[in-house]
Amino acid sequence: MNSRAALFAGLFASVMATASCGDSVNGIPVTPATPTGPSSLSDLLLPRLSGNWGGELRLGAVAGGTGPAVNAGATWCEGSAFALVFGERNEYTLSITQTGHDLTAKMVSASNGLACTYTGRIGSENTFVLHAEECTPEPLAFLCSDNQSRTLNLVGSSVTATFDDPINPKVISGKAAYTYNADGDGQPAALVVTQSFQSLTRR
Repeated sequence: MNSRAALFAGLFASVMATASCGDSVNGIPVTPATPTGPSSLSDLLLPRLSGNWGGELRLGAVAGGTGPAVNAGATWCEGSAFALVFGERNEYTLSITQTGHDLTAKMVSASNGLACTYTGRIGSENTFVLHAEECTPEPLAFLCSDNQSRTLNLVGSSVTATFDDPINPKVISGKAAYTYNADGDGQPAALVVTQSFQSLTRR
């Protein structure tokens, strides 16, 4: 009996050794099991920003333009025109689509129809940055106090933002900047208009 048990034990060990080497058992190929699971845990830990966000943006500052602007520095006419409406609040909708760390977004004003599409990325410490791909506003035309006619054309925009939770954000805050070229009577100029937002929430 002991010898028979030893024989079976030996045969079992031989079969297991053969299977573990990836050969075959009774002519049937044996393939080692492959572990299954998520390809990357990091994707599961990303903030969930996709969706529609809305809230008020407040006009807060006007400064000289850089980058694509014609000249740095707003003239007294454009600067004073915006100074009259400092603190003005308008309702905006920010629609975000997220693929991993990459973002595409569109922000639309409910009051004046200004709409910009953006691309950007999620950064560290609950932040993201967006840069405009395209904006579709009507040019802003107005008459200065000295009867000069001026037109503002939007040439660029960016959004810098933070959110309140690293996984399930409920509030987004930050700033949106718009760069305008000013043309018409008098010297060409440029300016950057900044709006701030403290509580964009899901809609």
